[in-house]
Amino acid sequence: MSIPDIRPNSQDTSAFYLAHIYQQSSTQPDGSRPSIPSTLSDPTKPFSPPTSSVWVNGLWFSSLVISLSCALLATLLQLWARRYERLAYPRYGPHKRARIRAFYKDGVESCRILLAVKTLPNLLHLSVFLFFAGLSVFLFGLHRGIFKIVTGLIGFCVFSYACFSLFPIIRKNSFYSTPLSFYLSIYLTGVRCLFFLVFFRLRSFPHINNLIHKLLSSRRPGEVHLDDFFSLSITRTAQEYAFKLNPDIDHQSLLWTFESLDKDLGYEEFFEGLPHLCDSDTGKALEVKSKFVEPNKEKLSKALIRLMDRTLISNLVEEFVKHRRMIIFTKAIESKSTALLDPSRVLHRVLFEDWHGLLECVEFGLFMRNWTNTSNDDRVTSFYAQCAATLTIPIIQNRDKRWIQLATVNGQPLSRSFHHHEDYHSILLANAIYIVRMSVQTYSGSQDTHRVDILDVSWRTLGAVCKLDIQHTLPELQHEFCDLWNKLVNMAQTNERPHARIVSMEMLKNIHKLYIALHGTPRTVFDTTDDWNQVPDNSGFYPECTEKDHRSSSSFPDLQADAPQTQADAPTPSDMPNH
Repeated sequence: MSIPDIRPNSQDTSAFYLAHIYQQSSTQPDGSRPSIPSTLSDPTKPFSPPTSSVWVNGLWFSSLVISLSCALLATLLQLWARRYERLAYPRYGPHKRARIRAFYKDGVESCRILLAVKTLPNLLHLSVFLFFAGLSVFLFGLHRGIFKIVTGLIGFCVFSYACFSLFPIIRKNSFYSTPLSFYLSIYLTGVRCLFFLVFFRLRSFPHINNLIHKLLSSRRPGEVHLDDFFSLSITRTAQEYAFKLNPDIDHQSLLWTFESLDKDLGYEEFFEGLPHLCDSDTGKALEVKSKFVEPNKEKLSKALIRLMDRTLISNLVEEFVKHRRMIIFTKAIESKSTALLDPSRVLHRVLFEDWHGLLECVEFGLFMRNWTNTSNDDRVTSFYAQCAATLTIPIIQNRDKRWIQLATVNGQPLSRSFHHHEDYHSILLANAIYIVRMSVQTYSGSQDTHRVDILDVSWRTLGAVCKLDIQHTLPELQHEFCDLWNKLVNMAQTNERPHARIVSMEMLKNIHKLYIALHGTPRTVFDTTDDWNQVPDNSGFYPECTEKDHRSSSSFPDLQADAPQTQADAPTPSDMPNH
């Protein structure tokens, strides 16, 4: 379209000569000859194209050359990238492959490949604006109406491009940027240097210094400061600006991270790190607890419960993964800073519903022990926690030092280390005696609504820990067991309170096999049954131990059948004799 404007047109030459012939052959009535139109250029004179045509063709051809160069450069960059992947990643050993990668990396840096990559979009943007400029000049001489419409659209594009260039300088978190943003940053940095040079000069005057101090002190939070506006490195300035932001952005990022999780492994990593973050010594730990954990506690709790449901109920999760998640779950509810779940809620799921897998985790048992000793909750909840901790003792197979700590913390501590087979049975017997005493005291001091559950949990706990060989236990514990047996028989036969007789009978039914195993040949008809439900409820079927060598010489506290419902009166390790 524009090339004919910058070279002689053969049609214009023909029209000029035809007009000249017509002029020579024609005469007017007055004898004059018609003139040649001024629009026809004289081919005999040197051709001079219009200035607008020169600008249009110069701009458009420059845009064409640059755009084609961008296409060629893009193809070359793609070729170079593929060549780098082929040469820098050979099939050698790690040592040789590392040396080759380091060699080619040095070549990439010395040949300024990254500079070529950055130059490509710059050239492409330049070609677009050169085309826009040539189009505007071309339409100016063609049609004024079209010129105004197209020039307005071009102006809008230029204005938008300028805004995109300034966005990363004004708004530090903006992703809008253009190749001009870097150069504008350098320019504004030079202006800042000049500004502060004049600024410090003016501060040498007292009156101006006071005025400047008032202006700076009146700055409200969130206002854009000149030091925030001028920057040499956009990326570095944005990073420094982010470090100075309000800590609320950290809590928001934690929430975004949590809400983006969609796999159990992600939830596992999140809940593993959350207690460490909240319990850290940094000053932000309290802020995380108050501004992230507390407002989102319901969401976090539900996610943790769903994770444990999928872990404990599913048969597709491997055992070591289950154990790892049990430890993470225990630490999440144990941490005082997070406390995502009420331990009593967890106890209910463990003892009455489907979270029995937690009883295989020694960390959970230790947490229940420690929580029982430090809790100010009611006697029933403390009893449940003690039973949950005791249930873990026979289930856990790895009997290391932590298992010994769990097994002896509230049972009778043994006089020697855990090295012999009989020590295991002694630990179980000591905990069984302790659970019997706690069951009597808790049942007697609780309301009727809890007593059925207390007996149920007691039956389950004693059923697990009473699977022992009482003949291979410490003599002191055997004597203590017989003392406890006689007190239960006496309570079942002579106590006038119904709930005392009920709980004593239930305890006798739970531990009667231990009594049989310790005393040898069965003496009554109830000794021959293996079904717990068929054990008679008649207290007359349960004899007292009359053997003198089975009686304890140490003082053994009486069972409190009517203990008050206070934590201070709950059974403690000091209630048990030391050996």
